[in-house]
Amino acid sequence: MRFRIRPPSKGSGRRSSIARWSCWLVLLALGAVPLHAEVAKEYQLKAAFLYNFTKFVEWSPGRFADETSPIVIGVFGANPFGSELEAAVAGRTVNRRPITVRMLANADEARSVHVVFVDTTGEAGLEELLAAAREAGVLTVGESPQFAARGGIINFTIEGDRVRFEINQAAGERAGLRISAQLLKLATAVRRKN
Repeated sequence: MRFRIRPPSKGSGRRSSIARWSCWLVLLALGAVPLHAEVAKEYQLKAAFLYNFTKFVEWSPGRFADETSPIVIGVFGANPFGSELEAAVAGRTVNRRPITVRMLANADEARSVHVVFVDTTGEAGLEELLAAAREAGVLTVGESPQFAARGGIINFTIEGDRVRFEINQAAGERAGLRISAQLLKLATAVRRKN
């Protein structure tokens, strides 16, 4: 179906002419501004998972300035979440800690967050990022087939139309993280040795 936008005709009254021109300009402006595509359901679910992972992981006390310092989730690479990740954590707390989201420009910035999500475009610098995250005690979460095998801690997988995850428990231990047995039970696979 095609829509046509026509400016108002000359023979109409002044008031209706102004109203028609206003509508026409609004429609013209809407057509000229690209509308943002809705975030895929997959990334809405992954955003919810990231929030929930923070409930089942213990960081060393030295990773926080004080008892109310926020848990910071970083996104490395392109941001496939749009605003969904911020919406998933907005107003929520875990153990009295608020949760914030930051975009990361390089691997070194990963040291300052508690969770880092690496999308597939961020994999060019993956080895450097994983090394920095391991040293700093950061939970690394990815979505590529070899992420956990390369030393990432949690890796999203897709089975049919469901988002699942696997856990590299050995990598978590090397980063000094305690992953809850409840979370380990929910994983489709747990790598205990690396």
